[in-house]
Amino acid sequence: MSDQGWISLYRKIQNSFVWTNSDQLKLWLLILMKANHSENKFLFNGEEISVSKGQMVTGVNVLGDEFNAGVKPVNRVAGRTLWRWIKKFEKEQMLSIKSTPKYSVISVLNWNDYQQSDKLLSSSRQAPVKHLSTNNNDNNEDKEPPVDYAALINYLNEKSGRAFHNTEANRKLIKARLNDGFTKKDFQKVIAYKSAEWKDNADMSKYLRPNTLFATTHFDDYLNEANTYITSQGKTNTTSDGQRAGKTAEEITNKEQEHLKEIERRAREVKANNEHRD
Repeated sequence: MSDQGWISLYRKIQNSFVWTNSDQLKLWLLILMKANHSENKFLFNGEEISVSKGQMVTGVNVLGDEFNAGVKPVNRVAGRTLWRWIKKFEKEQMLSIKSTPKYSVISVLNWNDYQQSDKLLSSSRQAPVKHLSTNNNDNNEDKEPPVDYAALINYLNEKSGRAFHNTEANRKLIKARLNDGFTKKDFQKVIAYKSAEWKDNADMSKYLRPNTLFATTHFDDYLNEANTYITSQGKTNTTSDGQRAGKTAEEITNKEQEHLKEIERRAREVKANNEHRD
C-alpha cells in the first residue's frame, strides 16, 4: 500500500472506546491507513494474495513491527496484545478477520461509509461510524453490562482476606486491563487462583493486592496459569457455550463458580506439592 493519499476520519470517533486509549486509537488508524482503497494483488510471505477495498493482509509479527516502528522500547506494545485488541474490534463489529496458518485478512466493515466523499452524505443517513459508538445497540443482549468495580474489589477482599477499597487507583488498574480486552470473568479467575496459591504463604500473601495482580506485566501470565488448570480438567465451557446449550442464567453462573472453586482447589494442591518437595 502506498504511503500517499488520505483517509476520512469522522468526529464521532470521539464517542468510541478507542478514543480513551491512545494505543488502541493508533492501532485503529493504522488499520484504516493500511487497508487497500481498491482491489489489489501482492506478495505476502512468498504467496500472492488478492484483496478487495477495505482489506489488509497481516500477521502478529508484521503488525507489531508496523505499530512499533520508531517507538522507544519502553513504549512498545507486544504483538499478542495488539492482536487481542483487534479481536475486540471484531467483537465490536468494527472489522472481520479471516485467518490462515500463514496470514490473516482484516476487512474494515462499512468501508465505503468510512471513505466515501462527504458530498455523498445526507442528514437523513445514519452516521458513517455508527459501529464505533459506545451507545450503539444499547438493547443488544450480547453487550456486556457496565463493570461493577466495587464488586470485583470486594471479590478480591473475600478471597484474599484483605480490605482494599474502591479507590480511583484500583479502578484505573481494572479499567486498563479491560481496555486490553480482558473480561470480568478473567479478573475472577486470576483472583481465585492467586488467592488460593498465596493466601496462606507468609512471603507471598502481601502480593495479593491490585497493583500486583492487575498489573500489565503480570495479569496475562496469571490468567494463563488459571486457564491451564481449567483446561487440564476439561472445564472449558464458556457462558456463550451455556447459552447455546439452552442453560439458564442461574445454571451458567453456578458453572462459572464451580470453575473458580476448581482453580482454588488445584492451586492449593500445587502449593502443597511444592511444600512437600521442599
